[in-house]
Amino acid sequence: MKLPSKYLHSLLAFLLVALTALVYWPGLSGSFIFDDYPNIVTNSRVHAEVVDLPSLRTAARAYEPGAYGRPLAMMSFAVDHAIGGKDPWIYKFTSLLIHLVNTLLVFWLVKRLMVSPRAGPGWSTTAAATIALIWAAHPLQVSSVLYVVQRMEVLSLTFVLLALLCYLHGRQLQIDGRRGWPWLAGSAFLAGIGMLSKETAALFPAFALSLELTILQFDARSLRTSRLLKTTYLAGAIAGAAVFVFWVLPPYMAPHAFDGRDFTLYERLLTQLRVLPMYLGQMLVPLPSSLTFYYDAYAKSTGWLHPISTLWGGFFLLALLSTAWWLRKRMPLTALGIFWFFAAHLLTSNVFNLELVFEHRNYFALLGVLLALADLVRRIPMRDGPALKYVGVGAIALCFGGLAMIRSATWGNELLLATDLVSINPTSQRASSDLATLYVGMSDSNPDSPFYSLGQQEFERGSLMPNSSPLPEHGLILMAATTGQPVKAEWWDRMEQKVRSRPIGPQEVIAVRALMEQRYEGVELDDTRLSRLYSALLARGPMPPQMYAQYGDFALKYLKDEALADHMFVTAIERNPDDAPYAQKIISILAMEGHSRQANAVWERASSLGLLKNRPGEH
Repeated sequence: MKLPSKYLHSLLAFLLVALTALVYWPGLSGSFIFDDYPNIVTNSRVHAEVVDLPSLRTAARAYEPGAYGRPLAMMSFAVDHAIGGKDPWIYKFTSLLIHLVNTLLVFWLVKRLMVSPRAGPGWSTTAAATIALIWAAHPLQVSSVLYVVQRMEVLSLTFVLLALLCYLHGRQLQIDGRRGWPWLAGSAFLAGIGMLSKETAALFPAFALSLELTILQFDARSLRTSRLLKTTYLAGAIAGAAVFVFWVLPPYMAPHAFDGRDFTLYERLLTQLRVLPMYLGQMLVPLPSSLTFYYDAYAKSTGWLHPISTLWGGFFLLALLSTAWWLRKRMPLTALGIFWFFAAHLLTSNVFNLELVFEHRNYFALLGVLLALADLVRRIPMRDGPALKYVGVGAIALCFGGLAMIRSATWGNELLLATDLVSINPTSQRASSDLATLYVGMSDSNPDSPFYSLGQQEFERGSLMPNSSPLPEHGLILMAATTGQPVKAEWWDRMEQKVRSRPIGPQEVIAVRALMEQRYEGVELDDTRLSRLYSALLARGPMPPQMYAQYGDFALKYLKDEALADHMFVTAIERNPDDAPYAQKIISILAMEGHSRQANAVWERASSLGLLKNRPGEH
């Protein structure tokens, strides 16, 4: 007996949610990792006790950089904190719920695409559900869902998917000769909301253009509407190219634009010619050994032939894109999938100063690849009917789902995940630092514990890796200092040498500032060595004003060096020459704490900069 379509749709939607939840459920017991800590765990602005307007306003400003960067995602973290504090389970559960919503939206989007006459015959609701299931339960998606901070990506796509559904509906109305512009405007509005979670929602026009080039082909019953669509997209493309060339690109071509990285703009772009094919390999053959989560040890390309795979990757990507263009009218769904894969990487594989590789950048791109593959499989002629295709696709879905569940279970155990990431990627210092830190935590700060020794050994191994950051030395110094063990001079030496010679990025700044903060927490450290380390960091280039103020306070409290304190507090306001309230705040705090000499020095410099006319408190 054949189920009516509405019941079949509901049944498939239920199965999608149930099976996807089953895959990810073992991972909910895992811990926070990597960027979860600065964005959530130690970010007091998202630590809401109750869900009210003031706490949400505070959370909306919690993302750095930018006063209102990604407010929607940050407010969702605040809601999670109000419910469960710092228990990672509730954060991962919320991310899973959003992923389940996205799974249903992908199902409806694919189903909507398949009813298009240009998609070709032979599609079914079950086919749409199968594509959605493979997308949702693919091993590559595990880190996007269970790595809590990537809720930014997951939540942003929720609104992009809604926008695409809205856009398709509006365009179908225009094809039928009815009024569809309100729906198109609504799709733009939804994409704008998505940008409040992450900037990748700005790619919506590229996704919509891909639809027009393939499935929709700018059709409308009214010739005027069709022409207007073409004109709008052409004008938008020209305007976008102009903005990119004259506004976006120049800052990244500046001599010091990539000072905080160990690669240049040229090297970054070349490396993406290898990264994108690697992503495709992870989608097609998602072996556990290929999904390393950390890619800090990924080798950059220094030239077209270094390595040679850079050149081959460039040829492959050009051929793939050219094929999509050639197929856009012959096999529109295949072309759409390829276009969506490239469009999804327009930001992260471009000139922007981002890290070279991250798995979550494929959260939407995977759907494009699955659409293209599904269209190719549909076209394979079968003499004895499609039964063999069904068996093959079912086996792939089962295999991918099983691999995803294994990976999810690994993410659900903190120690298992840390050891697994080191075993499959032994040259990653981030994986090494995670494992070492976990060992030290398991030792309960007892030097006689075997875990303490394991932690020290792993920190030592990480610190001696080629091009390693100062984080392992930070760990070694801190674990010794907090347990009353001797801090070796060689650790200070190596850390200082790295700060003086390596490109200054977030890891270098975090390593040094964390030691300073621990000193303020009462940890006994060598103040002379810490001062040299902090001074070496400041000497590498302009830093945020608060870092100079912090060093000035350190000079007063621990070094008893008033001249150094004068210089640092003055430098702090010089680095922020347009912020009069900041200068007033520094002067007031110094005066309140009895440091009149430093307060006068800051006031005199602020006055010369035109920041202040009266001393704080004077009228």
